[in-house]
Amino acid sequence: MKKVLTGIILISLFSILVSCNKNNNTSDKKTNETSKKELAKKRESITSVVLYDGTPFYVENADGKMVYADEAPSGETIRIFLKSNEIEQKEAIRLLSSGKEETFNFVHVSYYDTDYWTRDIFITNDSAVTPGVITTQAITYSAADSSSATTKKLEQGTIIAVNQASKIKDTDLDIEFVEITYYSGAAFGKKIYVKSDYVSANAADILALHTIARINSIENLNPDVREKLIEALNDLPVSEFVSEKIDNLEL
Repeated sequence: MKKVLTGIILISLFSILVSCNKNNNTSDKKTNETSKKELAKKRESITSVVLYDGTPFYVENADGKMVYADEAPSGETIRIFLKSNEIEQKEAIRLLSSGKEETFNFVHVSYYDTDYWTRDIFITNDSAVTPGVITTQAITYSAADSSSATTKKLEQGTIIAVNQASKIKDTDLDIEFVEITYYSGAAFGKKIYVKSDYVSANAADILALHTIARINSIENLNPDVREKLIEALNDLPVSEFVSEKIDNLEL
């Protein structure tokens, strides 16, 4: 129960950290949005993990062009809509506030029960994966064996997606590997292997890292709010490396 309450406290405090910049909606618009959310819940979809921090979500304007509407931090779980058992996606024009237009591939997703579109380079397309984090600098491997090391290293704190069912042991060296997906700028991310000891799939770690990043990003944060956030962080069942990051926060 304490862990649940801690999560609620952190979520509640997030609403204090940032001001709401959305305009008040009319009664008719609220009713329409509620109907869309209920419809979204009933549609066939698969789970997905956000790989890129600050992944933008878009909605289509009257001309069918994608305009920015919201964003999500890396490690968030969202849903991808399916159409005829295939991921619903299409090429469309992204319209920037500057007026610049570019064409990209967009995927139809649901974030907090709201319909959006986002680019396929920012998310996963595999329901088997869950959010995770690299706990120490990790060498990556092209296959689940120690002889397939690559030159790519993932830094501590990198948010990834983990396929827990993929764990394979290199019996010669008694090393266990797990398949992960990370943001690489390619459609639906890059799949690769790392040593499973270097990965945490603890949801508390993700929540704590997001909270720490938010604390560090806000100048002149109310001291009372900061103190309560750190107290809540200390109650989370985090891994050792995240606990050290919490300890490094100054009250």
